[in-house]
Amino acid sequence: MSLPFIVRPMKLWPVWLACAGSAVAEPSGQHHGRQIYQKLCVECHGANGEGNDEEFVDPLYGEKSVEALARRIHRTMPEDEEHLCVDDDAAAVAAYIHQAFYSPQARAGLNPPRRDLVRLTAPQFKQSVADVVGRFMGGHGRLLPEKRGLSFKASGLHEDSAGKNKFTNVKRHQFERSGEDLTFNVREMIGEEPITTRSDITVNLSGSILAEETGSYEFVVRSANGFRLRVNQDHSQLAVLDRWVASGKDIREAGVRVELVGGRPYALHFETVVSPKDQHATTEVLWKTPHGALERIPKRFLYSVWSPPVAVVTTSFPADDASYGYERGSGISKDWLLAVNRGAIEAADFVEANLNRLAKTKAGAKDRDRKVREFLGRFVEAALRRPLDSDEQKSFLEGPINRADGVIPALRPVVVRALTSPEFLYPELPQGEGGESRETAARLALVLWDSVPDEALAKAAAKRQLDSPQAIERQARRMLDDPRARLKVRGFFHHWLEMDRAEDVSKDHERFPGFDEQLMADLRISLELFLDEIVWSESSDFRQLLLADYLMLNPRLAKVYGEQPTQGGFQKVAFDSRKRTGVITHPYLLATLAYHDNTSPIHRGVFLTRNIVGQQLKPPPEATAFKDADFDPTMTMREKVSELTRDKSCMACHSTINPLGFSLEHYDAIGRWRAKDGGRAIDASSDFLPETGDRIRLRGARDVAEFAASSPIAHRAFVRQMFHHLVKHGMASYGRDADEHLYRRFRDSDFNIRELCVAIAKVAALGSGDSSSAQHPADATKSLHANTQ
Repeated sequence: MSLPFIVRPMKLWPVWLACAGSAVAEPSGQHHGRQIYQKLCVECHGANGEGNDEEFVDPLYGEKSVEALARRIHRTMPEDEEHLCVDDDAAAVAAYIHQAFYSPQARAGLNPPRRDLVRLTAPQFKQSVADVVGRFMGGHGRLLPEKRGLSFKASGLHEDSAGKNKFTNVKRHQFERSGEDLTFNVREMIGEEPITTRSDITVNLSGSILAEETGSYEFVVRSANGFRLRVNQDHSQLAVLDRWVASGKDIREAGVRVELVGGRPYALHFETVVSPKDQHATTEVLWKTPHGALERIPKRFLYSVWSPPVAVVTTSFPADDASYGYERGSGISKDWLLAVNRGAIEAADFVEANLNRLAKTKAGAKDRDRKVREFLGRFVEAALRRPLDSDEQKSFLEGPINRADGVIPALRPVVVRALTSPEFLYPELPQGEGGESRETAARLALVLWDSVPDEALAKAAAKRQLDSPQAIERQARRMLDDPRARLKVRGFFHHWLEMDRAEDVSKDHERFPGFDEQLMADLRISLELFLDEIVWSESSDFRQLLLADYLMLNPRLAKVYGEQPTQGGFQKVAFDSRKRTGVITHPYLLATLAYHDNTSPIHRGVFLTRNIVGQQLKPPPEATAFKDADFDPTMTMREKVSELTRDKSCMACHSTINPLGFSLEHYDAIGRWRAKDGGRAIDASSDFLPETGDRIRLRGARDVAEFAASSPIAHRAFVRQMFHHLVKHGMASYGRDADEHLYRRFRDSDFNIRELCVAIAKVAALGSGDSSSAQHPADATKSLHANTQ
């Protein structure tokens, strides 16, 4: 892989720049760079780069290399007097500030970062409640089979050879149709089997349906027959959708919304009754996912195995703090406390309704109180992630039971008490003497599942089998195969690619006919399938996220974005690598990073700068709105943006933003390839100056992708963002070497994303980036405890 570099003549920086992180000799006791900084820079930037509120100067902290800082100073500092600090002087200042206070390592030395004690975020609370209860429901944590589809059974009365009526199963087999949806008629399902009946045919389809994300799912049934639909329910419970009594032959449509917690399968049972005369009548079961459009349920979400009901908390929580760029449970408010209590009450309702199954008992049994008491003890231990000591036995169990005058009356108070306790809500609280392995288990479960340890992880902790880096790594690999880990990793990519931008996307219907909610939902599925294809492959190669030259298209998308039609469901469609290159040119992202009627090089350029190339941008000194009406209509979008940002103060950032944004001008506002803009040939080429290295010539999106795929800065930015999403703490608080350690692990694994997840989980569990000389988890926890006093 090569890039067209253009070498810009400039003076070579002094040799000592290569030793940016080491001590620099100060001639005559005074560093030349410090002298220049104090003379030209300290008034605005402060003695230690802290900034100046009066001048509205931000702190001089960041992650640029010494060379990149020198280039920036050479070009832009001091403001309006740039000639005062150039060449060797700029290099000296860059080396001084990088070592003194600019770099993360320097800041960590001046002010060792503190790892804040944080509570569960809203998603973590819901996942943890589901898993605490789920541990006792049976079948919890079972890996789903590769085989997809529902179990199908039909039955009815027919006349046997003796002329007598006999009730029999007509046929039972796995639901393996050529299509991918839950749409059927009885004749198709039975096939060639004779089903001459004297009664209605009862049809049952049952198994599980996988929810890949948390939110509200809409289920819709279209049928002329009577039917019942159960989602996340036992057969004994009232169906969420019951239209068993039917009259007439007209197709009826009925729907219901069901809240589901992502990353797990849910029981699904559909029952309908069909007249012998209506064997060819079609019944449809559709769904609408939280970010999708109404569609037939794809076969890839259906499994023939049955899953136990899940305790789903539907209470709405206030938004968690995301000011650090990732969600963290840093604040407590009245609304949050109310939400926690309501969520705990919902869980208590579920426990009460499913008590016999949870406690493995039945109503009227002589030993029921004993079994329920034992269950409550295990339930509280699962919530607290450890065994109870004698004081906690009194607080969580004996006290509520005595006050309620019985085990059964104390059921709800015990559940609510456990799920609203600080020990449950603050999973990183130290667990006392001998709790090191349990603390490690709690951190692993939070990082990979946003939840509590499962039974296997809890048993490993109880046997002190998590006291070595190797044991932690083995558990992390096992946990990464769970659907909950896939949910967590998918959530990272939603964040990294800013997919929430798509919530309000709309396009000019005259310019882009056919671009509607359904097409946008298909594009989202296309992107998620593309990510899954790469992330969960054997190589799991980060670089392929940027370089892969294919899209996942269904026939509807192929009509808009493909070069030839496709048949069936989503499939891999290859393109010329100059036209499609990974996520950078995926139509879903290109459509979200555009105006309703035109492209937006600025939005696209900012996204590429921060998320793909990994460079930082300062907020603009003042916001300038783009108004298309202010420009000559014969101008191209590139010309308009160049005119809008030509001011010197704008170009400090737009010298980076614009070349990257212009590289995507071959893609219109919905992400289709185009050769012209307003009848004029598109110029997607620009000179781009990265933070390290010389200018490069970008001729289009492919050059950007190749640059980012080979850029250590882009690799480090990806590692850092994934760490923040998984761990929800700053990386520096895990040691000054955590950044370098994870980057090297990522690089040495050939940029394997799954291996990066394992490495991050290991660092979070050990509390240090250097696993060869890492702190024991107990010492890390003690340090955490000391920092939170």
